[in-house]
Amino acid sequence: MSGSWEESRTLHNRAEIKLDILPLDLLLRMQVLDRRTLNFELEEPLGDPDKWITNYTGGLYHRPTGSRLLFGVIDEWGLPARIRNPWIRSPPYTENHSSISADLRTTASSTREDMAYLYLSSPVLELFPNIKLRSFISTQTEIYEFTPTLSGGFDFTFVNNTRPRDSNRLLLEAFYTGKTLPPRTVNTWFSDPPPLPERDFDLYAAGLFFSNPAFSVSSDFALSETFSWGTDVYGNFGITLTPLLPIGNRPRPLAFSFAADGSGERFVNIDGIILNDGFRGAAKIEWRGRYNYLIRLNTVLRSDAFGEDFNRSSTGFYCRFPNSAAIRNNNVIRLTRISLSADRNAVNPQKINDSFSGTLGLNINNILGVNISGSIKGLGESDNPSPYPVFDDMWLWDTTSVNCDFILSPGIFQFRSGIGCTFFEEKDKKWDFSVSASARFMHGRLSLKAASEDFDRWNWTVSYRLEMQGNK
Repeated sequence: MSGSWEESRTLHNRAEIKLDILPLDLLLRMQVLDRRTLNFELEEPLGDPDKWITNYTGGLYHRPTGSRLLFGVIDEWGLPARIRNPWIRSPPYTENHSSISADLRTTASSTREDMAYLYLSSPVLELFPNIKLRSFISTQTEIYEFTPTLSGGFDFTFVNNTRPRDSNRLLLEAFYTGKTLPPRTVNTWFSDPPPLPERDFDLYAAGLFFSNPAFSVSSDFALSETFSWGTDVYGNFGITLTPLLPIGNRPRPLAFSFAADGSGERFVNIDGIILNDGFRGAAKIEWRGRYNYLIRLNTVLRSDAFGEDFNRSSTGFYCRFPNSAAIRNNNVIRLTRISLSADRNAVNPQKINDSFSGTLGLNINNILGVNISGSIKGLGESDNPSPYPVFDDMWLWDTTSVNCDFILSPGIFQFRSGIGCTFFEEKDKKWDFSVSASARFMHGRLSLKAASEDFDRWNWTVSYRLEMQGNK
């Protein structure tokens, strides 16, 4: 059982029961998810009962194969998730290419329908001495309206018996859904898209993933057919190269990754929503060392359509410093991470938004963590804007913010405090302050947080988690 309450806003609660059926290797899981207003300043603190959101979900899982039968609100992963709304997801690098699956959602939702979902997976079969295969199939539909969705695939492993970590993997997947979309009405003339009648909709998709020690390749392709609107596609491609180098203290420490995806202006996604057309390209370089050491440099570019100029970008640098017992014991103050980023949105050349941000992480005596962050935002204009932020005569400062967070973790307790200030060009500066305390117990966790803007009014948040485990 877990939940949280933020003063004058919302009360969240989740109750979950898990029952192991050991002789059959099955797990029975049931949840109640609830979200409602709890504001003691109102005449009715719990608000309007018609606005309460309660979801009842349940699932039966087969542990050895991962097969499952689910009812209620679910979250999807893999191919269906990647083609739902790619523009709010990370670029389609090969490392983001996961297999089709789904599970029960853990927060209440008022926008998602209750689903019935069945996922069946075979055990890993040894076809030949060096070839293993796992096949899977899934289907789902809305409980109160038949909207069939089918997917499935094959997951091959080509084993290298002399060096098992050098084995190859091939994943092939397919997906289909179809439904009747309701009429689309608009309130303005010459709207884009225009009013549309009730129409049949079909979506077909396929995915591929191949990996071995030297490189990985992934790709998805989706085709939507919508009556009275048209046919269009979405596709993505990713590749990662991990060359064998004579340097470094771990196998293949260097990785080059590239990804691209694009959609047509008449592509309709799984939910029957017209996806804005666009094109995106991304690249990153990573170096991984011992003790969780990581250096990453990445950039993402986006345009309104394939072949058009890029008008949005996001570029970042990240360094996570090594962390081992010897390093922790021999350094009173040590750096934990550094990150820098620069973003630009030049969709409107007459109002270009630029932002620069950075974070510095420190650890003092293995008990106090310090995170210092800051950002600068500015506006500009240009007849021929660069996709990357640049300082020129038309660039104007807009806001600057500086924040410092402290984390103290003695034993089962954790104390956090943060203070920050935002400076505006045309408004007075704004202060933010927060302090919180939490404790971990054998059967759960309890935390309390207080936050204030300009030290005027305080908002309180209470969170808890309670776990009880029976005897097997």
